[in-house]
Amino acid sequence: MEPRTNINLRHIRAFVSVAELGSFTRAANALSISQSALTVSVRQLEDDVGLTLFHRTTRRVTLTEAGVEFFPTARRLLRDFHAAIADMQAMVHLRRGRVGVAALPSVSAEWLPAIVAQFSRDYPGINVEVISENSHGIHRRVASKEIDFGIVGQILPDADISHQKVVSQPVALVCPPDHPLAGKPDPVCWADLKGSVFIHAGNDDCIRAVLEKVPSLSDTLLETRYRANKADIVAAMVREGIGVTAVTPVILPRDIRRQLVVRALRKPDMARTIYLIRRRGRVLSPAAELFMKQALAAIRGTPHAEQNDSLPPAASIA
Repeated sequence: MEPRTNINLRHIRAFVSVAELGSFTRAANALSISQSALTVSVRQLEDDVGLTLFHRTTRRVTLTEAGVEFFPTARRLLRDFHAAIADMQAMVHLRRGRVGVAALPSVSAEWLPAIVAQFSRDYPGINVEVISENSHGIHRRVASKEIDFGIVGQILPDADISHQKVVSQPVALVCPPDHPLAGKPDPVCWADLKGSVFIHAGNDDCIRAVLEKVPSLSDTLLETRYRANKADIVAAMVREGIGVTAVTPVILPRDIRRQLVVRALRKPDMARTIYLIRRRGRVLSPAAELFMKQALAAIRGTPHAEQNDSLPPAASIA
């Protein structure tokens, strides 16, 4: 059980000042208080601990044995207190801090590097950690408070997690440059994919929604021999001429994407929506709050990022 005490920083500050300056008069002047007030503070400290801390004479003030033993601890307490206050002020003014964010691989690779780069230029004292993860892993990290917030393509039922829409991006046709659909005038319709070899990218919700509108595509979209659950594998298969796919282009690695043809895909229009999630009721640090706002603004400002909630969703590759 901790001992009860009425000692506070005022008493510690008074003791340290007298000990350092060796004079009640000089210490009172340094603290901008009256000498009587200083004397009362020191006396209250001594009464509370039950020890005399100073030898007092008309000419000088010196520490007793108890005062000598207490002095380094008291000075360290003051130093640690001021350092802690300075650290909190530095966090408020964004001179130091930490941000932890987890995002889908496509978001981590396509958007976050530029956002982090600008943030680090503006706030060089802030440490930023970016984790690339699938939606389930991101939910787990947010729930455990391992990260400040996450960007996902799938919302999982969890009363402790809040979410908000970030953007919706259109699903497009991705094909090799020599594919017949590569040179077809815009727009390419889903019905135009009939007869093409289709590489399934794991976006089952999207395919089901398309088949409700274009049932004649069932052979092409459902009976495909090729399926992959990673964007880089899908892109590489398209590059090798195995077939075509339908995804949001942003999920494809940039180096491979440049070698492919991306065409707008219509009738029906499909979109992939991503969401920001955070633990409900958790107060973010000033740095994390600002980074989150800047990330939202940057992603929403991306070309082809749509705010149209009427577009049917397409599951993302995670």
